[in-house]
Amino acid sequence: MTQLYSDVRILDLSTGIPGPFCARIFADYGADVIKVEALNGDPSRRRGPFPGDIPNPEASASYLHLNRNKRGITLNLETPSGVDLLKRLVKDVDIVIESFRPGYLASIGAGFHDLKAVKSDIVLASITPFGQDGPYAQYQGNDLTYYALGSMHMTGDADMYPIKKAASMVEHQVGNVATVAVAAAFLSARYQGQAQHVDVAASETQQLSSDRRIQMLLGHNYNGETTMREPLSASALPMGIFPCGDGHMQVMTTPAWADRMAKTLNRPDFMEKLAVPGALYSAELKAEIDAVLHPWLQAHTRQELFAEALANQWPCYPINSVEDLLEDEHFRGRNFWVEQDHPVAGPLTYPGPLARTEDGFSLRYPAPRLGEHNRQFYSDELGLSGDELRQLAGSGVI
Repeated sequence: MTQLYSDVRILDLSTGIPGPFCARIFADYGADVIKVEALNGDPSRRRGPFPGDIPNPEASASYLHLNRNKRGITLNLETPSGVDLLKRLVKDVDIVIESFRPGYLASIGAGFHDLKAVKSDIVLASITPFGQDGPYAQYQGNDLTYYALGSMHMTGDADMYPIKKAASMVEHQVGNVATVAVAAAFLSARYQGQAQHVDVAASETQQLSSDRRIQMLLGHNYNGETTMREPLSASALPMGIFPCGDGHMQVMTTPAWADRMAKTLNRPDFMEKLAVPGALYSAELKAEIDAVLHPWLQAHTRQELFAEALANQWPCYPINSVEDLLEDEHFRGRNFWVEQDHPVAGPLTYPGPLARTEDGFSLRYPAPRLGEHNRQFYSDELGLSGDELRQLAGSGVI
């Protein structure tokens, strides 16, 4: 089977989440991705969780998730020999993805113009917190930083402090944005023969990452408005997360959906009461609706509530746990979850491809062990002898 990027080779020099995730997306669609690590390994190897909660650099869930379908080598770029090997590898690749601080690659003789001299149509993707230039260029950043700079002031209850979205949603989104940019640059390089340097600033990807964010910017430009968090408890209509018989439900009720709520709760009189001027923000009406809503939620399971609300087109959704997601009939019906065996971590379940294509998706390799493919690349592809490999290993180059 020929996959979308089966004739593309990528060097993944990046660490963290955005760069490795970007490279993994290409790997999932057939690209030959070579994960290049420092001799002590990608820092994500030391980030859990781990099987049995026992730290193991070969079994980090973060590393396994970000680096499936890649092959791996080690290389010390702090040495002239390491930089020379990097350039020799670049001769046969199409894309290089990196996440070093701006200027680092140029300082060791492996910047964009250096790589362009080696391969005239190379694509170099630099994924950094704040981009290659500007006052913040040398600053570090993480998921919390990007979200705080971008959208955090809009999430949470207006009566409390701003809150961050869970996990590493922003950094994975940065990887998605980078993938689109790199794919476009690759098309230009392949069909126009021109090298491209893609500069992805993680913090910038969040400034236009949602419709609401764009509306906020336009509102400020047009009217000088400042968009703030909305109070979750101001309206008499239920909105938010509520406990139910076996967990929690997300309930969404706007004035346009109030009739659906009233029908589901079998209380048509609520519509009459909501029609009274000012009733939408009446504390008394809110208490009356809550007195019906809460017992109804507590008396049913999430699936029962979802089915009943769905029948009346009232947006109420079950809050799923990981176990719920793994057993969900829809995801299982589409074969979204895939299992892959790893020689150290064993068989584990992973999310499948981000999007489906005619050529399909396959798990070719588990995430590589540290330096697993050194001999394959340095000896079989670059032609280094066994003595040369031993010498390079002994001098701390590979």
